[in-house]
Amino acid sequence: MERRNTMQKALTYEAVMSYPGHPSADDVYRIISSEHSSISKATVYRNLSLLAEEGKIRRVESFGNGEVRYDHRTDKHYHGYCSKCGRVVDIRLSYDNEIINKALPMEDGFVITSHELIFEGICKECREKGE
Repeated sequence: MERRNTMQKALTYEAVMSYPGHPSADDVYRIISSEHSSISKATVYRNLSLLAEEGKIRRVESFGNGEVRYDHRTDKHYHGYCSKCGRVVDIRLSYDNEIINKALPMEDGFVITSHELIFEGICKECREKGE
């Protein structure tokens, strides 16, 4: 269900779309509040939830620290999480439920229709710093 568009919702969407990566709600709030100080953090959080519900952005969670990130890519794909700096990156690996169902046959006839995988590791920048 798409709700009405507001200036705050449009600003929230633009902030996610322009962010070079996967912003947290606080990242989005910092971007917006730097130019629109009257917009509250609660408004940004609410609009992130609405945009995710509408399928305009994707909510990505379970990064070991409980932090939720947002993704402008709404297609099914995997993510990598850097355990050193917290960076989230897209993983270029084919998303295919059929392969998963063949690899993990369920004895009770359960068929996987969707899945979410998050790979944890160390990003290039942290490796180069020797962390």
